[in-house]
Amino acid sequence: MFNKNLINKNMIIKKTFMMTTIASLFLVGCGSDQSYKREVDGNQDYLDSPALKPLIVPEGVTIPAETIDFYIYSNKIEGGAVGKQVDVRPPVIPIPTIPDSYASYNHGVVTLNVPDSNDVWSIIPSTLSKRNIPISSNNTKEIVTSNASIYPEDEGLSIQASYIIQRETHAGSEIITVGLKNLSKAGQDISSDPIEVQRYVVRLFNFIMDDAAPESSRIVPQKAEKDGVKNENTDKDPELSDR
Repeated sequence: MFNKNLINKNMIIKKTFMMTTIASLFLVGCGSDQSYKREVDGNQDYLDSPALKPLIVPEGVTIPAETIDFYIYSNKIEGGAVGKQVDVRPPVIPIPTIPDSYASYNHGVVTLNVPDSNDVWSIIPSTLSKRNIPISSNNTKEIVTSNASIYPEDEGLSIQASYIIQRETHAGSEIITVGLKNLSKAGQDISSDPIEVQRYVVRLFNFIMDDAAPESSRIVPQKAEKDGVKNENTDKDPELSDR
């Protein structure tokens, strides 16, 4: 006689195995496709919208005077990216992590002004090494890197870049600039794309700032609520707290 409990248990195990296998296949598919990080997710029927037709006014009909408040602009697209070609990733900005330092981004170059006592320049070679970006030349005033693949973890395409990092000292300050020597995606030069240039220049700068950040900035502060409760308890009158 068949053991019904054993048969049911085997069927449950088989179903669980099949569901686990299917789920794993879905996860593998999602993991290999990184396009969702760059592309908008939604309907793109608007790209096929017909062009506006000119208004035909019959004879004898008076139309109101035109006003800018109700003006409808032409939907004709003169170049530029549309649909899934639009990169929806947020822009990146330089973040100085060192007290009394200042950073700005202009025309493809990040400029850092920092007290020279922090010795940021000496940290840069190790940052490049951690990111597998080889150095072709290095002295006290300039570091030039070789071309290297960068940031493959969040890109579906091969990004190749090389950098020029320069240093000046003035009145107790260290002025460091980070810029690109060249930038290409899937073998095509994209150094004329201002958004891509900003993304990869600033990201390398922020990696340097992560490594240069003082230990005090890495300590997670206690929650304000806990401090507030503690202060309230300590401020209480001892006589009242005993009642």
